Amino acid sequence: MSPWLGLSGLPGYHLHPFRHIQENARRHPRVPLPVGDIGHDAAAVVVRQGQPLFAVEEERLSRFKHTMGLPGLAAAACAEALGVSPAQLPAAHYLDLSEAHLARHLQATGGGEPLVEQAIRAEFDRARAALAPFREAFPGLQAVDHHLAHAASAYYLSGFERSLVLVMDGNGESASLSLYLGEGPALRLLLDLPATSSLGLLYAFGTHFLGFEPIEDEYKVMGLAAYAEDETYLPFFEEQIQWQGEGHFTLPTLLKDPASRTLRWSRRLGPARQPDEPIEARHIALAAGLQKALERTVLRLLEPFEKVHRTRHLCLAGGVALNCSLNGVLDRSGLFDRLFVPPAAGDPGAALGAALIAERRSGAAVPLGRLATPYLGPAYEARQVEAALAGHARELHWERPAELLDRAVDLLEAGQVVGWFQGRMEFGPRALGNRSILADPRRPDMKDRVNRAVKKREEFRPFAPSVPAEAADAFFQLRHLDQYEYMTVAVKARPERAREIPAVVHVNGTSRVQVVRREANPRYWDLLTRQGQRTGVPILLNTSFNVRGEPIVCSPEDAIRCFLGTGLDALVLEDVLVFKRS
Repeated sequence: MSPWLGLSGLPGYHLHPFRHIQENARRHPRVPLPVGDIGHDAAAVVVRQGQPLFAVEEERLSRFKHTMGLPGLAAAACAEALGVSPAQLPAAHYLDLSEAHLARHLQATGGGEPLVEQAIRAEFDRARAALAPFREAFPGLQAVDHHLAHAASAYYLSGFERSLVLVMDGNGESASLSLYLGEGPALRLLLDLPATSSLGLLYAFGTHFLGFEPIEDEYKVMGLAAYAEDETYLPFFEEQIQWQGEGHFTLPTLLKDPASRTLRWSRRLGPARQPDEPIEARHIALAAGLQKALERTVLRLLEPFEKVHRTRHLCLAGGVALNCSLNGVLDRSGLFDRLFVPPAAGDPGAALGAALIAERRSGAAVPLGRLATPYLGPAYEARQVEAALAGHARELHWERPAELLDRAVDLLEAGQVVGWFQGRMEFGPRALGNRSILADPRRPDMKDRVNRAVKKREEFRPFAPSVPAEAADAFFQLRHLDQYEYMTVAVKARPERAREIPAVVHVNGTSRVQVVRREANPRYWDLLTRQGQRTGVPILLNTSFNVRGEPIVCSPEDAIRCFLGTGLDALVLEDVLVFKRS
């Protein structure tokens, strides 16, 4: 059976999508929303028999974060992994710019005004033109509805035979929120809400109001929200959401006169924070109000559908599904017994979903199953590691210790911060033990040290723990261990153990935990286990191997450059232990 290639990204949309919305608001003040919040995070994925074989985000190869456009490097890497040329692979794209979607978008946001309809049609035409390079590169390219692609990426790899599937993002072709019922191989649409109901855009606008970068810094708002001691601004954000019966809501003022939104919000919330201004108590309370409103809205939306369909299972996808605090609230709500959030819940995952849908449409008998592994990216041979090291011989010295893992534990126990590079790169935004920066979480000062010396990021942001499956329940309040393998759910640390791992427990007592099974990542599991044998705490602080503003490292050369440019103390590069000469 021929594998399928799934693609995300949109050529020609080189502006940051949020800035594109802002620019459109200035040009057409009465136009609610363009198709301009799509195109970021280009990726390519190869699928066969319902499982991804190879997947990589374009940014990891281009070295430009959130790369837009045609994922040419990623598609070539996928083809090379299979020993074919990209043009030999049947391909699918995560966007369907059909007349049906245009009509729905016009109905939801046009309001019959000629100026508005003209601008929206122009946006669709622009997006269609931007797809031309895809169609030239991949003849017979299939178009897959954006939210359907997201839903497929979660449900078809959840291991569930029946589940609700919630997709939330800024906006797709015409929908910003979709709810499906997955039953066997079928995904049935229960609800879709237009851009005028976009929780993703509400959160993006709140992120912008707080002085952060939308589509990129929402996780900062999520982290900041945990520090609030009151819900002063919750009523304001809940007022933005108007319910229209069970399971339906709209945000009527969200896209109304976008050019004056900041002014309208400032009248109620005080002035917007500028990026270089210090964070004050008011900003923390604003973040908390926005986060709480999101959590309450999603719970209220899901309750009547769960009551009717009684699946007790929930899959989440779309950019909003990267909000691990929201996912933790859903996990602890009691509304569902099982939760699945894929490791690439954002637009790169929609490339995977597009391929899964196209494969099923081809008539192939595709089994349902659980995602086999998140380690789907490039791996590098010993000769490539050697070549990268040789290019930096004046700056580095290295050795190949027989007991490499024990040496790594020695360094970690001594308070060193270690770069960790092994095997195939992770697919998705989280480092899961193959492209990671590791440290000892028992040290209260380790969070500040990693921030200061390596990550150079805001001090209020939490770090995540990795823990072997056998020890996870002793430190964290968990239900089904396989829900927590991808750092997608914030869980409660057990209070009696939290003080043992202060560097990875957030101010509100939660942790974005990664549970590591031996069979999923044997070497990383072994490292964690040895850390536990040595210290009594089999947990490591695990953060992505990159500095702020850059993608996670992909190649040995990327890892060495990051190592030399930061305060990392040592680097484990496959079987080599690397140090700086100075």
